[in-house]
Amino acid sequence: MKSFKTLSMVLVAAGIMFTACNKKETAQQVKQNGLPKAGQTAQQQSDVAIVNIDSLASQYEYCKEGLKQLENKQKSYQQQLQSKGQALENAVVAFQKKLQSGGFTSQQEAEKAQAQLQKQQQSLQSFQASIEQEMMKATESYQQVLRDSLNNYLKDYNKDGRFKLILSRSGDNVLYAAPSVDITDDIVNGLNKRYKKK
Repeated sequence: MKSFKTLSMVLVAAGIMFTACNKKETAQQVKQNGLPKAGQTAQQQSDVAIVNIDSLASQYEYCKEGLKQLENKQKSYQQQLQSKGQALENAVVAFQKKLQSGGFTSQQEAEKAQAQLQKQQQSLQSFQASIEQEMMKATESYQQVLRDSLNNYLKDYNKDGRFKLILSRSGDNVLYAAPSVDITDDIVNGLNKRYKKK
């Protein structure tokens, strides 16, 4: 009877130790904030990555050069538009002065001058529409080359298939991403090396 009691106590003690060990493992798998700990680092575990588009635009040489070209084109168009607008404004002022001072010899001459002003105004509006169209085409072309360049590079970068999903982060469209899933620096460096080779 005494040996049975001893045996049962040993079994109970072993059961308590076994349970305590299991609880210890479970406790180790839970962070202090109550969330499960990751088994691996986020880089190894995550099959999702983030590329910060704002950083890409400010650090990728193609972006810097492309945006500068677009900016210069915009400035040039703006100057031409202002120059044509100023010429029209001057012509309108001159027309009004001539009309008020009786400088036109006939009604026909005044109407002819007014028709010239309308033609000049239409030409200005047409020019404005054409430069807006040109800027839109130039911007679309720049963005298409950027998208193709980025997509082709990401295919090469992810040949090993480590990422199932690569998201673009612009502003605050991603609420949270661990720094370890941000591959922006790798992508920018790789794109710049490839761009310099061209």
